Amino acid sequence: MREVKFRVFDKDTKRMHVCGEDIHDSMTFINNQACYYNLQNGCGSLPEHEGEGTYELMQYTGLKDKNGKEIYEGDVVEFKSMSKIERHCVEYSEYGEWCVGMHRLPMRFQTCEVVGNIYENPELLETK
Repeated sequence: MREVKFRVFDKDTKRMHVCGEDIHDSMTFINNQACYYNLQNGCGSLPEHEGEGTYELMQYTGLKDKNGKEIYEGDVVEFKSMSKIERHCVEYSEYGEWCVGMHRLPMRFQTCEVVGNIYENPELLETK
């Protein structure tokens, strides 16, 4: 059975943490969408009436990179393709599978390395 975990990026404090590591974490599902809610400050991942939520929620893929690090949605992974090094963001595709660029993540996870994520390290995806 696959382990189901989430992490959140707090847009206000610019910090990332795994849900459940803090006693103030709360997870719920609304209209089949996973939502995070911080019981301490009353903010969450759902867009509010006047703007966006203060947290970005990311799901664990159930896979680990070549160094044993857990791979989450939004992670930037690096791998060798043909003769060059590629970096891509981990995303959930419309076909119901985790992907990096044009590659299925399950086919690449043993050779890829998590080098950051799109919230804390957006520069990793900038073209050189």
